[in-house]
Amino acid sequence: MVKDILGISGTTTGNTTDTTKPVITGAAANVVAGGVVITWKTDELSSSQVEYGKTNTYGTLAPAQPQDDPTGTQSIGVTDHSVTISAATLEKGVTYHFRVKSKNKAGEAVSGDGTFTTLAAEE
Repeated sequence: MVKDILGISGTTTGNTTDTTKPVITGAAANVVAGGVVITWKTDELSSSQVEYGKTNTYGTLAPAQPQDDPTGTQSIGVTDHSVTISAATLEKGVTYHFRVKSKNKAGEAVSGDGTFTTLAAEE
């Protein structure tokens, strides 16, 4: 067991081990003509992914694999998150449930349920 200079305990192999999942705040949906943009913040560098569907059982992930995932080698993660869901994948004039997901090496955090309603078809 190693204690770093901040007093955080964990097992290390040269680098301090992250022992806390990210904390998600401010999850919001902005419906636009091209779809919906979901944004949120985390207190630590982490990945970005949105789960959505017509009910709070969701069923669809965007993107299919988390973007900016610090658990692999593609990124160190981000703290300001943004995922766009294309209007082509959504029905017009429908209310969708969503929740955001962010993970780091300590694990995954998931927000509570939110909703957005897509724009109705133009007449």
